[in-house]
Parts: sequence; structure tokens; C-alpha cells
Amino acid sequence: MVVGAHAEFGKHGIVMPDGNNVQFTHDQSENILLIGPSGAITADGKHVQLTLDGIPATRAKREVKLEGPSGVIFVDGQRRLLPPGVKIVLMTKTGAVLSNGDNVQFRKKRSSPLIDSIKGPSGYITPTGKVFQLPPGVTVAIEGDSSALLSDGTAIQFFR
Repeated sequence: MVVGAHAEFGKHGIVMPDGNNVQFTHDQSENILLIGPSGAITADGKHVQLTLDGIPATRAKREVKLEGPSGVIFVDGQRRLLPPGVKIVLMTKTGAVLSNGDNVQFRKKRSSPLIDSIKGPSGYITPTGKVFQLPPGVTVAIEGDSSALLSDGTAIQFFR
């Protein structure tokens, strides 16, 4: 590969940096809606990210350690309670997208050695393991390293 060379990605195929050509099928070609310098958008809703060399990037997928009807445990230890009917629709190296539009980021905060909290529609478990029952309609409005504030104004202090 020549230094500074990059792939040419077009509607009908890719000319790789080493000179090899990848020809798209008719269906693949018709599926491409838009091509830009950093990616392509397809008619079936997929976004293809391109590397600096101009070739489609491959991503390692994270696995779910345990998934059930009410929650998910990811391989990095994060736990997420799921509302009824919500499932994982997309997994990437850095996170997951749930069917209700919520995103789960796999990278943990560096500032806190505590485990992540668990928030659900009826309860809240603090990073220190304290369990709180939430009244109907009350949610965790904001969470910091040492405390959380509920939507009804209640403050919860974490103790190490």
C-alpha cells in the first residue's frame, strides 16, 4: 500500500488502497442512499462508517452476559432494567441502543470506583448498594459521584 493512498468508495463498489476492486451487487448498489467522506447511509437504515483509508470500518461487538425479559447484564458489569417489551436493537464496541431509544454506554466513569447504579421505573439502587423504592411517577433526575436528585426534589446521599 502506498503511503497516503486511500480507498475510493462509490455507489457501485470500492477501489481498495492496494488497487483491488470490490464490485457491489445490483441490490447493494441500489441500497446506498448517500455517500460522504466519513460514511454511507443505506436505504435499509444502516450507517456504514469509513476508516481514514476510506474503507468500511469493522467493529468488534460486545456481548451481553445475561439478557432476560426485565433486564440486561452487559459483559462490562453494567446492569440495565428494561421496561416491558424493550429489547437490544444494536450492539457496538462502545454501547448499545435499546428499542425504546435509550442508549447504554459501555465506558464507565473514571472518577468513581463505585459500581454503576441501577435505575428502574419503581426503584433505584445506588452505586453503594442502597435500595430505594420510588413513588409512582418519580424518577432519578440527575446523578453525580456522591448523590442523586429525584424528580420530586428528594436528595439521596451515597456513603462509601
